[in-house]
Amino acid sequence: MKKQILRFLPAVIVVVTGLLGLLAYQNRVYLSDLFLSLQYSVSPELSSLENNLELTDSAELILHASHPSLESRDSFNTFCDSHDEQISILGCYTDRKIYIYNIEESELSGIKESTLAHELLHAVWARTPSAERDYISRLLAEVYNQEAYHDQLAEDLETYDDAERVEELHSRVGTEIADLPAELESHYAKYFKNQDKVVDFYENYITPFRELSEEIDALSVELEKLNQEIEEKTKSYYADAEKLSAEIDEFNNCARTSGCFVTEYAFNVRRNQLLASQSEVESTYDKLNNMINDYNKLVKEYNANIIRGETLESVINSNAKVEGIK
Repeated sequence: MKKQILRFLPAVIVVVTGLLGLLAYQNRVYLSDLFLSLQYSVSPELSSLENNLELTDSAELILHASHPSLESRDSFNTFCDSHDEQISILGCYTDRKIYIYNIEESELSGIKESTLAHELLHAVWARTPSAERDYISRLLAEVYNQEAYHDQLAEDLETYDDAERVEELHSRVGTEIADLPAELESHYAKYFKNQDKVVDFYENYITPFRELSEEIDALSVELEKLNQEIEEKTKSYYADAEKLSAEIDEFNNCARTSGCFVTEYAFNVRRNQLLASQSEVESTYDKLNNMINDYNKLVKEYNANIIRGETLESVINSNAKVEGIK
């Protein structure tokens, strides 16, 4: 029995030492966050955003230690090094501080809450020990590879290197995906009392973009289909009109030629046939005009959606000129 105790004693000592090291690390991080948080005074608007997110005490401490601030265009671009008009940056966690682009647009309700939660999770990741990161990374990879979420999560992630990609995935999963495995739910529950509500903020502001994109795609399909129908109808109309014109010329020449029509009845029968054909061609022309009018209306609606989409994109881009959503 003594031999068995002696044999396992070094392992026990290693484990205890490792736990003490982890506790020392966590305590050091906690004391640092506590010190930094005491130097921070939360603004009324940020306090409102925090309340809306329903943060845990641990998350609130990390957030306050990160000195979050809502920034106007110029200051945000400076702090977050945002200078590309092709890329929309909503917030950043840099130099252990959180900066949020102060977007004042009622149609994008929830965007500031969602961005604040996203950047908070970057601050959380910075404080997460490597062993725990490895464990969380495996769980995140499982969610990322699910067909239901892959396309949504993969968007823009190719621009990150491997380490940054996992960190970004940690923030995006926590703020964009509601139905998570139990292990990840437990992880995010350390910071959000109601993670589903956090996801709702993301859904609220992203929905106008999704709906607009879907409308543009649907209009594009409809326009392509209608354009093909117009081309076919136009080709048929010109063929029928050309044939009718030739037949009318033939009829008129026959009418001017003595004896061409043997009886008046034969003349009237042919005349009525041509009048019926003319009516059909005119009806085709009217239908073609209506189709062209419908097409032009759809083009107008399509262009209006494109302009609105560009305006909506400019609202969230701190380097774009914003005139307000139309």
